[in-house]
Amino acid sequence: MIRLFYIQIVKGSFFTQGAFSQKGNIIEKVRGGIFDRNGKSLTGTHSSTVAVISPNWLSVQEKELLVKNNILDSLDDNNIKKLDMVPESLDILNALINKTPGVFIFNKDVRYGPTALATHVVGFQGQTGIEKAFNSMLESETRHQYVINDGLGQPIAGLALNDEKSKQWGVKLTLDENVQQIVEDIMDKNVESGAVVVVDAKSGEVLAMASRPNYKQFQLKEYLNQNNAPLINRAVESYTPGSIFKIVILSAALEEKLTELNEVFYCQGFEKVGGNTFKCSSFEKGGHGEITLKDALAFSCNSVFIQLGMRLGKDKVIEYARLFGLGEETLIGLPEEKEGNIPLKEEVFYQDLGNLSIGQGAIGITPIQAAQIILTIVNDGVLKKPLLVKEIIYPDGEKSISRFSEIKTSRIISAETANKVKEALEAATEYGTGKKANPKNLCQTGGKTGTAEIKNENSHAWFVGYYPAKKPELVISVFVEYGGSGSIKATPVFKEIIERTSLVENN
Repeated sequence: MIRLFYIQIVKGSFFTQGAFSQKGNIIEKVRGGIFDRNGKSLTGTHSSTVAVISPNWLSVQEKELLVKNNILDSLDDNNIKKLDMVPESLDILNALINKTPGVFIFNKDVRYGPTALATHVVGFQGQTGIEKAFNSMLESETRHQYVINDGLGQPIAGLALNDEKSKQWGVKLTLDENVQQIVEDIMDKNVESGAVVVVDAKSGEVLAMASRPNYKQFQLKEYLNQNNAPLINRAVESYTPGSIFKIVILSAALEEKLTELNEVFYCQGFEKVGGNTFKCSSFEKGGHGEITLKDALAFSCNSVFIQLGMRLGKDKVIEYARLFGLGEETLIGLPEEKEGNIPLKEEVFYQDLGNLSIGQGAIGITPIQAAQIILTIVNDGVLKKPLLVKEIIYPDGEKSISRFSEIKTSRIISAETANKVKEALEAATEYGTGKKANPKNLCQTGGKTGTAEIKNENSHAWFVGYYPAKKPELVISVFVEYGGSGSIKATPVFKEIIERTSLVENN
């Protein structure tokens, strides 16, 4: 009893230090997680079985068994090995665990897996996306799992220490795993190349953001040399907007009291500006003829919007584009996010104004910026910048928000103007170019199609809209790269997202 008291109490700290000096480090670092709004991992993290083999503790027969099954290199190999297990090897080693201290098996977390979502948003470790934006914080905590070794440096069976903390830490995004999964499933079926952004119409929080073609982080090498650029996040790349820019032109003209929705214009099927001739979609039919401004938006009449652009002048067109947050700054904190392009006033000449008025020429916006245009309209003219980062949770449990989590708002047009724009957008989906965006047996939507002409006679397809029309809950931006007509290729994607997300909510 006296001897035990001496060893455990008097010399306890001495022997504890000695034991810990013999520990062997197995896992050196655990990186902070990236989670959706409800704390669910977005990286596809999964558990992997790892074995530590100490050949000095194995009998000759046990070594021969492991060499025969390619687990050990040779009978003379006495180096400690750490191996990721495949099922066949695991069965063999499990059979040895109770027979020898030379086999030690444990589970470790693998960061990326096949179930990962929002891969372009999350990015990959320290290189892109949120992983890059918050790299220093995500790698700030070192955690270890140890085995206790004997005096020869061999693991002692059954003795392991784990200092990993159970609490969740890392970056929590505004994304909703359920909505993200729905969007990705729909894009896998319908969008070979493009992007979709879904935003909460009230809070401005991004509920889903997906880009195609997709990639998986755990197979990264397979995607590096593909010519369809799967690693690019198209949701934050800049593209010609086409007719969705007419929302900005309409807002500016109404706010400046230069027109009203019931004003009647005349469309002859084309407009001449300087030495340039711009055709309307009605060109082959001889034009729309007399048409109200409301219907001009609904049927996306180029002629009328070029006339409006000429009334506004280049200074006002550019001013309102920037008021809507286009071409000036990035929004959500992803390193890859582009600012887009709104030309300087001195770069726009008289003959360029026709192109600019219908979203063509030297103008570029991102799909997330397109969502922000609609977000401003449904919030009664108050510019509300989308949010992607909800909060940061540090390893010690402390929480904070980043500069990208701050809610930023500013009024850019009156509520009266915003309501008139909504009236025209709802006409577009009721009977205009966007009518294929209306979901079955659900409320009316509002939105605008876009067919952006680019080089080689290709076009990008756009649709930006909101649902439901009366009390908007969701804002959705759909971009289909080289998709052709927005009314054909982009509207069905919007429609299915509304139908699927409404079904989830009802359940």
